[in-house]
Amino acid sequence: MGDIYDCGKLEAAGVCFVAASRLLYCEPDDAEIANQVEQRMFEEAPFGMDDARVRAGLTAMDAWCDEPLTAERMAALKREWFRLFVGAGTPDAPSWESFYVDPNSQLFSKHTLEVRAWYQRYGLQIERLHAEPDDHLGLMLGFVGHLAGLEAEALSDGDEARARQLAHDQEAFLVEHVLPWLAAWRYSVNERAASSYFRGAADLVFGLCACYARRFDVAFDEDKQVFKRTSG
Repeated sequence: MGDIYDCGKLEAAGVCFVAASRLLYCEPDDAEIANQVEQRMFEEAPFGMDDARVRAGLTAMDAWCDEPLTAERMAALKREWFRLFVGAGTPDAPSWESFYVDPNSQLFSKHTLEVRAWYQRYGLQIERLHAEPDDHLGLMLGFVGHLAGLEAEALSDGDEARARQLAHDQEAFLVEHVLPWLAAWRYSVNERAASSYFRGAADLVFGLCACYARRFDVAFDEDKQVFKRTSG
């Protein structure tokens, strides 16, 4: 295993993954966006600042926040979120694992059910079960953040066996269900996004995952555009 993660680092990573989850899965909320602008929430992050893609993503999102927030810009951001991630038909940047890895981009595939089983293992269930795919990237980022928080709690309680199991499960989930298609998703967003906000969000999400994957000796190969093991 790569870097050692203590409680503080796990909690910081968990917070970032949960925040990234909301960026993709939740429609932009007026009050939340206003708070991001007022507080300059994207000037830095508690985790991942050593990754160039995280920094680039934050810079792009902060640049969007640097301009006056008007009703027109807020409405445009909501329309863009819907176009990219929801769509009246197929979204411009679909965020489901099964879209990228299954034949004919079939949703609710075996991969969706595998992700659902992961959630159930930890007593979780999505709100709209059977009505939307469980393998949405936003949901999966939130799940990784949840497990990171549980690992921090286990370490704090001195339960090293549970902490090791949680770390193992995070590695397996990322390697099996998130990393294989993350570069293709990021490309789709960067190609189709109109605002620096969502282009930045794509880079931020990719960077967070890449940074966290290095914990498990998994790194992104820029030449081959794939994640792979860096050790045996």
